[in-house]
Amino acid sequence: MYKRWSALVVGGILLLGACGQEEAQPAEETTDVADHEMDKGDHNADGKAAEDEPESSSVDQAEPPEAASGEASPLLAQGETTSYIFNEVGEFPIHCEPHPNMTMKVVVEEGASTSGEAAVEIVDFAYAEAELTVAPGTVVTWTNQDTVEHNVFFE
Repeated sequence: MYKRWSALVVGGILLLGACGQEEAQPAEETTDVADHEMDKGDHNADGKAAEDEPESSSVDQAEPPEAASGEASPLLAQGETTSYIFNEVGEFPIHCEPHPNMTMKVVVEEGASTSGEAAVEIVDFAYAEAELTVAPGTVVTWTNQDTVEHNVFFE
């Protein structure tokens, strides 16, 4: 009889203990990501952390490199751009490394009507310009409009 009574008491205690306990919940986090970012450092006028600013679609974000034989841009995804500055007078044959049949030429000559900046679109597996003549110091920017990656390689 004592065994049954003991089993009943122990079972009841365990049952009551299980019903009476609530599962421990982790403390709620009261700070959101924006508050956390405020502690990291530089912020813009909107209070967003500087490192949260969206990146532009440009691969080259600093001063563009000078065009030179053997130079190549990274592969450009759709909408991405790359720029080079043409300081030296001469001819610069260009092709796309993954698609060597894509070619163009940039001619740099004194007194050319295009100076400052020029844009070339990459579309339908081709550079929009077969030949582009610019003045020394011109920055040429290529924008990939294709869904496949292309680049600019100086031969």
